Amino acid sequence: MKTMRMLILALTGVLAACATTEAPGPSVELKPETAWVAANEGWAEEAEAVYAGATSYVLEAAAGLPPKGWAVVLDLDETVINNVAYQIAREELGEGYTPESWYEWTQEEAATLVPGVASFLEAVNDAGGHVAFVTNRSDKEQLATENNLAALGLKRGEDFRVLMTRARPDGVSAKDARYDLVPPLLAVQGYPGVEIIAYLGDNKGDKPASPGDWAFFCIDQGAMYGDPCAAVPGPGR
Repeated sequence: MKTMRMLILALTGVLAACATTEAPGPSVELKPETAWVAANEGWAEEAEAVYAGATSYVLEAAAGLPPKGWAVVLDLDETVINNVAYQIAREELGEGYTPESWYEWTQEEAATLVPGVASFLEAVNDAGGHVAFVTNRSDKEQLATENNLAALGLKRGEDFRVLMTRARPDGVSAKDARYDLVPPLLAVQGYPGVEIIAYLGDNKGDKPASPGDWAFFCIDQGAMYGDPCAAVPGPGR
């Protein structure tokens, strides 16, 4: 775990330096999807544009709803927080995802913010909405996840009110049952009758399976993971 920590911290430093200097890149040729997220300004610009569109929609949709009577639900990984440093580290090692290496990464609390998300969450909260995160991160990773979010300026009770993880190994990846729990959970916290007006994610499963009176906004993560919601992921264009 110490070796993994040192490698991830070093790679995170490289990514940060790339924003302002000509720092050397990874020692291997990255997969196109990883390279697109790690070094292509188009990824950041697209994410910011999606969040700007989501902000406009949410503020208009919420205009006729009572304050604290509506909510938005977001996935976490590659939607709110960016884990490309983990992917680079795995490719540097010539290896892919494993539950063990992912757990070590989450404990580093080193994910960064996806561009545009902070402004979106601020707009939702200022307009009187609730923010809920529904993620397939493990329940064993919840504490580190909340610490990571707090270090990025996203704090429970201020920036978001709900964060639901997935039980491992027995919990299912489909999120519908957890989506259904968001309004009742807010109700027992003192906010009855909350309506979910938007979902945001990077995979097709980051919204309910059945259609409803809500909108879905897709963050293009370049097909790094899962079943991407982008019709044609960034590096494929």
